[in-house]
Amino acid sequence: MDRKTILLIALGLALRLFLIFPGPLASKVEFLTNKADLRNYYWPAQAALTGANPYAVWASGQSGEFRADLAPLELALYVATVAVWNDPRAIQILFALFDALNIALLGALLAQARARLPFQIFYALGPLTIYNLTLVPQDKTILLTLTFALYYFLTKHHLPLTTYHLPITIITALIAAFKWLSVFYLLPVLLFLSRDLRDFIKHGIIFSAVVALAHIFWFPDWLFVYTFRFGRVVTPMHISLGSLLNAFGLFDRTALLLVVVAALITVYALFWFKRIDIFETLALAVLIGILWTPDMDPVHLSLIVIHFLLIVNWTRGARLIAIWSLSAWVTFVYAASTRVGFANYGLPDLRALVGVYGTPQMIVLSYPLFIVVLAYYLADKWRGRAVGKAILVSEK
Repeated sequence: MDRKTILLIALGLALRLFLIFPGPLASKVEFLTNKADLRNYYWPAQAALTGANPYAVWASGQSGEFRADLAPLELALYVATVAVWNDPRAIQILFALFDALNIALLGALLAQARARLPFQIFYALGPLTIYNLTLVPQDKTILLTLTFALYYFLTKHHLPLTTYHLPITIITALIAAFKWLSVFYLLPVLLFLSRDLRDFIKHGIIFSAVVALAHIFWFPDWLFVYTFRFGRVVTPMHISLGSLLNAFGLFDRTALLLVVVAALITVYALFWFKRIDIFETLALAVLIGILWTPDMDPVHLSLIVIHFLLIVNWTRGARLIAIWSLSAWVTFVYAASTRVGFANYGLPDLRALVGVYGTPQMIVLSYPLFIVVLAYYLADKWRGRAVGKAILVSEK
C-alpha cells in the first residue's frame, strides 16, 4: 500500500469520524443528516441483544408498524457491532471502517490503472459518497466492499483457476446473501468461471451453500422479508423511473416486469456472444436490476453510478470536472428535497428549487449524473474506445 493510499484512508476516515462525532457543530451536521435507515439497522440489532426475535417483534415508524426487513447475514453483523457498543453510532463507525477499506481496495483493484488516484480521492472525499453513505448512513458501503473485492478477483484471470475462482464464487454468494444484488449477474459470473457443465454445477453448488449458511440465523422467521420485498418489485416508490411514469399515468407493472426480464436477457446474450466483457455485464445488470426496484433512491442511483465509473474513462479533463460537478448537484438535490427548517438558518426553502422528495421535479433533477456516466459508456463503446476491463487494467 503506497503513501497516497494511506493518506487518503486517513483523511477519509477522519472526515467520516468527524461527521459521526461533530462536537460543537452537532446541530449543523444533524441538520444535513438523514438517519431513517440507521434506525432500521439499529433497533432490530438492539432487540436481538435482549434475546428477542427481530423478525417477530414490531416497531413503530413513519410508515406505521413494521418488522425487521434485513437479510439475516446483515442483521447478524449489526448485532455483533452493537454488542461491542450499544449505540447507533457504532454502526456508523462500522460503515466508516468499511469506507476506509474501500479506499484501499480501489488502490489494489486499480493498481495499474490511470483512474487509481482520482477514483480514490473521489471516493474518500467526494460529495457523492460523503453524503449518500455517511451523512445518510447506508449499508451500501459494505455492498461496495464486496463489489470491489469481486472486481479485484475477476481481474486476476492470469492466476491459476483454483486461486481466483473460489473467492469469486464466495463473494458473489455473500453479495446475494447480504443484499440480493448479485442475483442479477449470477448467471454471467457462473458462465465466466465455468469451462464446462461440471464446473458450472460445482460453482452453483458452492454459491448455494454459502447463501444457505448465511441464512441459518433466525430461520425460518426471515422468510417474510423476501416475500415482502418480492411483492414490491417495480412498485413506483422513491425516485424510481416507475414512480416518474406513475406521476404521468404511464405506469404498468406487468409491462415493466417484461422490460426488466427482456433487458437482462439482452445483456446476458451480449455477454455470451462476447460483445461485452464481464465487468460491463455486471454494471449493466446492476443498472437494470436496481433502476426499477421500489427502493430506488438517490443512494441506489449512486451505487449504479459507481459501478459505471469503474468501467469508463472519466478521470481527466472535462469529464473529471463534469463528474465532480454533477456529483455535487445530485447530492444537493437529495439533501435539499428532504430538509425542512431552512428558515432557522436564514435560508429560503430550497425545496422550491429542487422539489419535494419523490416529486417528478425532484426525480428529474436527480438523474443528470447517472445520464452523463451512462452516456460516456455508450459513446466510448460505440466509438471502440476502452471500456470495462480495459479501464481497470490500463497502464498509467
